[in-house]
Amino acid sequence: MKPKDLQGNGGFIAEQSRRMGNYQSAPNANYRPVYEEAVSKGFWIYDPEIKRWQTPEEFKKNEENITTGDLKRYSRLKVKDPREGIEAAFVQIEELKNRMEIFVKRVLEYYRKK
Repeated sequence: MKPKDLQGNGGFIAEQSRRMGNYQSAPNANYRPVYEEAVSKGFWIYDPEIKRWQTPEEFKKNEENITTGDLKRYSRLKVKDPREGIEAAFVQIEELKNRMEIFVKRVLEYYRKK
């Protein structure tokens, strides 16, 4: 297809525009229960699958740009106190630090013996 075929009365873009002319995308309202729960509790929205935290405002802004929401995704979202996320991060950092210290000791001991 040449660029000139994409334009004009008989072009591809014109045909697609004609087909889509009656299409109206409805705003996504599926996010509202999750958003409203987060606002009412003063919490954030956490997606455990992708390990992502969002403020209610960030969540609303992102979701309003989507015409339909994945209902399965909404069921996995958790409305949680973001301080739980901070605490979980500290625990993970402490565990990683402990593992690193054990590894460093092993490396040092190994090369001391050589």
